[in-house]
Amino acid sequence: MSRQGVVGMSLSQSEVEFLNTLDLLGGKAVSSTIAAKMGVPESSIFPLSSLLAQKGYVKITELIKEKFSLTDEGCYCASKGMPETRLMDLLKKKGGQVPLKELSAVLKQNEISPVLGWGKKTGAFSIEKRPDGPYVVLKKDVPHYSDSLLAKIENGSNSFDEKEYPALRDLISRGLVVKKDQKEIVVELVANPNRDRKVTVSVLTSEDIKSGKWREISLRPYDVSAAPPALKIGKKHSYLEFLEEVKEILFNMGFEETEGQFVETEFWNFDVLFQAQDHPARAVHDSFQVKNISLKIDAPSELIESVKLAHESGGNTGSKGWNYRWDIETAKRPLLRTQMTVNSVRYLHSHKHPPVKAFSLSKVFRPDVIDSRHMVEFCQLDGIIGDQGITVRHLLGILQEFSRQLGFKRIKFRPSYYPFTEPSIDAYVEHPKLGWIECLGAGMFRPEVLGPLGINFPVIAWGIGIDRLAMIRLGINDIRELHTDDLGKLRGWGWW
Repeated sequence: MSRQGVVGMSLSQSEVEFLNTLDLLGGKAVSSTIAAKMGVPESSIFPLSSLLAQKGYVKITELIKEKFSLTDEGCYCASKGMPETRLMDLLKKKGGQVPLKELSAVLKQNEISPVLGWGKKTGAFSIEKRPDGPYVVLKKDVPHYSDSLLAKIENGSNSFDEKEYPALRDLISRGLVVKKDQKEIVVELVANPNRDRKVTVSVLTSEDIKSGKWREISLRPYDVSAAPPALKIGKKHSYLEFLEEVKEILFNMGFEETEGQFVETEFWNFDVLFQAQDHPARAVHDSFQVKNISLKIDAPSELIESVKLAHESGGNTGSKGWNYRWDIETAKRPLLRTQMTVNSVRYLHSHKHPPVKAFSLSKVFRPDVIDSRHMVEFCQLDGIIGDQGITVRHLLGILQEFSRQLGFKRIKFRPSYYPFTEPSIDAYVEHPKLGWIECLGAGMFRPEVLGPLGINFPVIAWGIGIDRLAMIRLGINDIRELHTDDLGKLRGWGWW
């Protein structure tokens, strides 16, 4: 027998019980009878019989039966009697006539008008006007089947003779009875003595083995082609996983991590980096100014003075500076940090002896037009290496090695300009759909930056838009998707 054939013959415990019940019922029965015999809901009979029909054990014939049930109003009339019955009983009790105003003794307000219409139509009674008001007068006793029909339906009967159908339709039109078509099936055993009825199970229990029941049980064949169930296990957000991988690479390359604060003074964010106070990037459209907060410049007075001289005349750096009057009040202004280089210069100020090797990775904030490549809040990675003999060649080598370890095969550089580095470069990595994406700016810190900090050795520095690298790793085309709450996407992301 083929493997497919063996699977087709497998039976569950419920299916075997179903077939045995059909045997007891003579090999053929309707679904309601089978359900009652098995002690299960009729709804469970339909899938069982369908499975057995597919396996060739039974054949099924579908029947559509009318099922009648009482509405709430119908239940009331079944217990109290039909309105016309109650009125006829009242008339007989009162000698054949009763004032119209007394009908409320046996009828609800909504029943009076239909009953009077019935009486006029059948001639059972009439309405006579008298000096003390209208009277209902009994004319003849009209037989009807409504009360007996309500009782039959209440008791679950759905079998009616021809004389009852007109009254049944009347009850439906009056809203006392509702009719529904109910599906019922007739299940009949297929004669096939060659088929085994052993229960097929996936696992044998110790009790099956001890009791010898295993002899009556078939083991279900293992389907190696069946797909396993999808496991929706919890895991870290893929973007956070990427950031942790970035940190791990830098730790392995010998870097130390530094941390900082979101709100900085312009002194640390711009002035220490030799960015002129009238530079366009310091305008409100390129940085988020913070209101209703006052910060002191957390730097020694000699550093503040050295930065002032570097801006105004170059100080002792060999530069001419920016040749303007530096304003300490401007330097005090608070803002949301615009780059992570502020952490690097803070680190250099407290680490004046080479070698130094540090990075910082966190949020920065810049006003921008939000699109597929830009956000107003994003992560930036900033790194520095300082030591005697450090050159631009070391910078390019470090960036190429870092990119290689992240899995980016192509990176290219081109000259650029930044106020605090000279020479300066921009770096680009290739996105499979968006093309070359600018991801970092780098260079060697200028003497105007290092001199005031008391650093007498060269320092290379870079700032990476790490979110853009994350886009390439995650295979997305829109930077906004890094913050999606779409669980389908989040479960599908990953590179492992």
